[in-house]
Amino acid sequence: MEMGVFYRFCLAVSVGVILGFLGGAIKALCRKKDYSQQQVAQTRKALARAARVAKYLTFLGLLLGFIWCVYFLVLGALSPGQAEYANNMSELIVAVLTVVSIVFAFLEFLKHTDG
Repeated sequence: MEMGVFYRFCLAVSVGVILGFLGGAIKALCRKKDYSQQQVAQTRKALARAARVAKYLTFLGLLLGFIWCVYFLVLGALSPGQAEYANNMSELIVAVLTVVSIVFAFLEFLKHTDG
């Protein structure tokens, strides 16, 4: 796929997400919905389960990322011709792990929020 097409796709999705969030915020401000205690308890249980799963998957990803970043560090040090490749791969690993960590932190935030 050409990068220009992919760029326009990402731009369109970003605009759609922003408009969706704005629409959702307006809808939330216009009407408040009351939930039963049972619904709140079920949602908290589901969120706690999701957070536990996310915690273990995050730790697995961090551990594997550490192993491969060390590999690429050694590869770049021992083979200077592949240093740029090793650096790029390490940056990609760190970028992915950053996104995963942010998702995990958000789930933990939701789990511990009284609201």
